[in-house]
Parts: sequence; structure tokens; C-alpha cells
Amino acid sequence: MSVLAHRKSADNDPPAVLPRRHGTRLRHYWRSHGWACHDTIDIDLLRWGLIEEATDSTQASCFLLTDAGRAALGDTVVHNRKTRSHHAQVVEGVARHLVGLGRLVFTELSVHTVDTNTENARWAPCKPDVFSLTRSLRPDHLAPQVHEVKVRRSDLLGELRSGKIERYRELAAEVFFVIVEGIATVDEIPAEYGVIVWRDDGGYTFARAAQKRDYNLETRHWMAMARARPFMADDDSVQLSF
Repeated sequence: MSVLAHRKSADNDPPAVLPRRHGTRLRHYWRSHGWACHDTIDIDLLRWGLIEEATDSTQASCFLLTDAGRAALGDTVVHNRKTRSHHAQVVEGVARHLVGLGRLVFTELSVHTVDTNTENARWAPCKPDVFSLTRSLRPDHLAPQVHEVKVRRSDLLGELRSGKIERYRELAAEVFFVIVEGIATVDEIPAEYGVIVWRDDGGYTFARAAQKRDYNLETRHWMAMARARPFMADDDSVQLSF
């Protein structure tokens, strides 16, 4: 086989893990015989042999999953479950450590913040992975922090591009990225954010401090905390080291 023929064959093989948009499209075609989108995602799925076009005289063209497509969809589901599980493990590890420091910790907080990344500023929900406060009666001693967990490089880069992380700064004096070891370097994350590197053997590396900012927690922030349930660590919490 020539080098060119081998390269074409390799290009026609699906990746080991489908990109998120491709997996979403496969789920769409699995759930319903919807109209074909006829975009570059469909071209990739056709080229990889994961879908096939079905047409008749009574309906517009639609795509059906092939046997390979169903197998790839199953692999994607398994991969996503493992990723979510990994993310949950890191979130819990961060929360346990902060509780151990005596902080009031939330892992299910949802606050409406101002999204300024659109043409007209609008309210948008903000759901930090871990939000915590110092237990203090003095507003200037609360030192609120956000720890945003990333276990995949694509998720980290996507959030940095979207500007979503900017909304966390409304809530906190300090914002940290907690990244799984190996998905990015410290220099890839803007300097105003702190960086903590998670190691799967049960510890952290404190790679960079976060820049401290002024904060002003308003009634809507306190009401969101009143609706949320604080994180409670078990007595047998895993002890993590920095």
C-alpha cells in the first residue's frame, strides 16, 4: 500500500474518543429520525462509517446509525461516565480539603450573575464547582473562593475561550483552576487565576496563587447559599497533601 493510500485509510478511521459535537450528533440520530444536518460533522460521521443516509420519496434525507455508529455511541457513553466520575472525585477531594481548613463549602451552588460577554449584558446562571467562605461574622474576613475543576484539556480551553470564568470573579476574592496533572501547563492559564494541579494518587501541587480582588456579596448571593446545601465531609475523609 502506498503512503498516500495508507494516509487516506487512517483519515477514514474514527478517533478512539469521538469529539463532543460528533457524539452529540450521533445521539440525536439515535433518538429520532431527524432531518440530516448536512454539515461538516455529518461529513466526518459518514467518512468514518458511523452513519448512513436513508431516503425515500415521502421524506427528506435522514441519517441512520450503522453498527459501527452504535458501537461508537456506546463507547462515548462509557467514556463520558468515566469522565464525570473523575470530575466528581476531584470536586469532592477539593471540598474535603477546604472543609478540613474550617471553611464553609458548597458544591451545588447556583447564582445568577451578570454575563457581559454578550452584546447586551444579561443575567446568566453561574455554577462554580466548589465555592467556599471563611466562617466569620465580619464581611471583610469572608475571603470567598471559587475552585473550578477541569479533568479534560478540551473543557479547560473551551471555558477559557468562552469567558465564562469571568463570572466567577463576581463571587470570589480568589479564583483557582484545579487541573488534572498533564492536561495543561500553568502558563496556559491567565495570570489572575490561581492554579492547583491534582494528582490522582491523592494530593495537590499548589502551582500558583490567585490574584486577590475586591468582592461584594449581595442579597442574591446569600439567598443562593441559603437554598444550597453545604458540603459535609465524612469523618473518614481522605487526607490530601499539598
